[in-house]
Amino acid sequence: MTLRNLIFVFSLLGMMLGTAGSVKAQPSPAEPTLEAEMAPALETPGEAEPLPELEADPASAVDDEVAPVGEEASAEPMMSASEAFNQGIERYKNEDYEEAVSLLSYAINRNPDFAEAYLYRGITYAALDESSAALNDLDQAIALDPGNPTGYFLRGTVYFNQDKTEQAMADFNATLEADPDYVKAYLFRGYLDAQAGRNELALEDFTTAIEINPEDPAAYVLRGFTWERTGEYQNAISDFSAALELDDGLPRAYMGRGVAYYRLGLLDSALDDLNQAIRWDSQMARAYLNRSHVYYRQGETRRALADLERAIDLDPALSAAYMSRGAIFADQGKLQEAEQNFARVLQLDPESAAAFKQKGDVLLAAGDEAAAISDYSEALFLDPVYAEAYKGRGDARLATGDIFGAIDDYSQAIAADPDYLEAYAARGAAYVQAGQPQNAYNDLSQAILANPDTSDPELFYNRGMVRANLGDDVGARRDLEQAASLYLEQGEAAGYRQTLEQMSQL
Repeated sequence: MTLRNLIFVFSLLGMMLGTAGSVKAQPSPAEPTLEAEMAPALETPGEAEPLPELEADPASAVDDEVAPVGEEASAEPMMSASEAFNQGIERYKNEDYEEAVSLLSYAINRNPDFAEAYLYRGITYAALDESSAALNDLDQAIALDPGNPTGYFLRGTVYFNQDKTEQAMADFNATLEADPDYVKAYLFRGYLDAQAGRNELALEDFTTAIEINPEDPAAYVLRGFTWERTGEYQNAISDFSAALELDDGLPRAYMGRGVAYYRLGLLDSALDDLNQAIRWDSQMARAYLNRSHVYYRQGETRRALADLERAIDLDPALSAAYMSRGAIFADQGKLQEAEQNFARVLQLDPESAAAFKQKGDVLLAAGDEAAAISDYSEALFLDPVYAEAYKGRGDARLATGDIFGAIDDYSQAIAADPDYLEAYAARGAAYVQAGQPQNAYNDLSQAILANPDTSDPELFYNRGMVRANLGDDVGARRDLEQAASLYLEQGEAAGYRQTLEQMSQL
């Protein structure tokens, strides 16, 4: 058996990837994200399952000299390099890493050209978190046997665990140059590409891994998460399902498929899968987080909050759980509790533009316009094209009487998102206050034409008033009638009466 068989395994425990999108406080909490769900725990030897038996090649284990080893091994002072090597492997498999290092060092001292001993001592050092020593040994193994893909792969995983992505990528590339069928290298390289947003390259690598070994569920799970990131939810469901056909005990596959179902609006299927994920792993904080989103969409707010509490208990640093809980509290009008949760997000992630924006929304709702403007400005400093933050700051400025500052912010929001109808409506209303009826008419008409089924009575009321100001009494009456009808449907008596009053003056 060759050292090639020694490769790390994917357990797919502890996932997280990507970026969290903007989270709106109303009308629903944070959407499920893939921020932490894709990343596999790429286990290093010592953390993974025991390694297979491996015997040294006798030709590479020539005994040159006797060297001291650990106390247990020293019972055989004339042990051969091959014997010490094999005993070192056994100690490694039993997670007795210190003794494994001692025995492998003995083998190397007996034969300084023993490449496989350097490989094993390198991964043993990695298991001991001695990365420098691990890299030194793997460098030596590669120098002695530059055609062995395993050396490059193992060194790549050490760099990977150090977050040295460029060096890791170079080693995974070298692995595949030496052996184009090295499946695990495709998985690691694909993961790095996915992390960097190179989803097409990641999909290509995961697909190649599946073609080489269609019985590996990890490849399907990783490709499923990548499909999810590209919005291809049906493909994601197919891959997660394929993984579960190979191994029905993969909680991450259930969670990934549950998120895909959620994205497609299939809430019952999503709930079933997330329940399965939790049954298989009751300590998986993100499964509770994602299930909370399903419960909230189903109107089960109490259950959603209970799941968020559980997620936070399991992982107090899970910022997305505080974000979602803050959004629910904001929707319930519990502004102080909402602000506290968004502040906690910012403690964990001081560069979260979404948290600053959400906190600004809460402060504006509480009547603290100055503090809201400050938070919106922080969000925009972090994300200069955050349309919703411009809109929020515009609302806050308008509330302070800064009409032209508000108009400027609404214009910035529209520049960032030309399809942002709420920003057109808000700017149109601001133009009304600024005494610019033609600009107001243009913006309000844009908002209505782009969304003819809108149920916002203020849009029609404001445009009706603008039309009356411009001398278009027929158009004004038509808009005010529509506004009155919507106010009546929604039970807004004050708005209905005000609209009738304006109509009577036409």
